[in-house]
Amino acid sequence: MTNSEIVRSYVAAVQNFDEAAAFELLHPEIQFRELPNRIRPKGGVDDLAAMRAGFKRAAEGMVLRAQRYILGEVIEAADRVVVEARWEGDLVVPVGKLQPGDTLVAHICMVFRLRDDRIIEQRNYDCYEDFSA
Repeated sequence: MTNSEIVRSYVAAVQNFDEAAAFELLHPEIQFRELPNRIRPKGGVDDLAAMRAGFKRAAEGMVLRAQRYILGEVIEAADRVVVEARWEGDLVVPVGKLQPGDTLVAHICMVFRLRDDRIIEQRNYDCYEDFSA
């Protein structure tokens, strides 16, 4: 698989809350860097264990019933893949002015770096549409 195919497979696995498929594509030394946004105002850096814990919480369905990544540009250059996407999450709980059943939307740029055919770094720039009350 090419690097962009690996990233596409990973995004599809995340979308479907498929933990086994997603984590098979992650390098043991993965670092997930989330830049500051409306959901995580200070941003943060997660390792594999933190990513797994967050994934398990998301898969429980307590916040989202489903989610979708609508991919736009996917650009591969050497060990990097850049993905522009629209993310949609169908809510189970209220978030700001949004109610259960509404869709939370973010416009995302994800930058991946791969090593040994696995994702070793992911940087997310998540721009959420307004959901304030």
